[in-house]
Amino acid sequence: MNRRYEQSLDTFAAEEYESDCQDLTVVGLRCSMDVDGKKLDQVVLALLHLNSFKEGDGKRAWKSLPWEAMDSLHQKGYISDPANKNKSVWLTDEGAKLSEKLFEKLFAAE
Repeated sequence: MNRRYEQSLDTFAAEEYESDCQDLTVVGLRCSMDVDGKKLDQVVLALLHLNSFKEGDGKRAWKSLPWEAMDSLHQKGYISDPANKNKSVWLTDEGAKLSEKLFEKLFAAE
């Protein structure tokens, strides 16, 4: 089932996002294509595991991406230097093209 959302990914209402999010189309700042919501959820959860740490009897996870990965992408010429006060990085032309191809490869709804 394809669902269309007019918001960008980070503005989904929690109950909408969690209910029957098999396929969706993201329209807005990020992309305009049918997206496999289940795959997207799985990758985000995997990245949260990558950033997780034990605290007390449970686990917590940082919401940002690992610095090592960001530094590696910078060294490969895909993004601007992430070590600054900005909350975002610039994608180089090559990085922007590759990120779009990878997103479509990994998350396009079939």
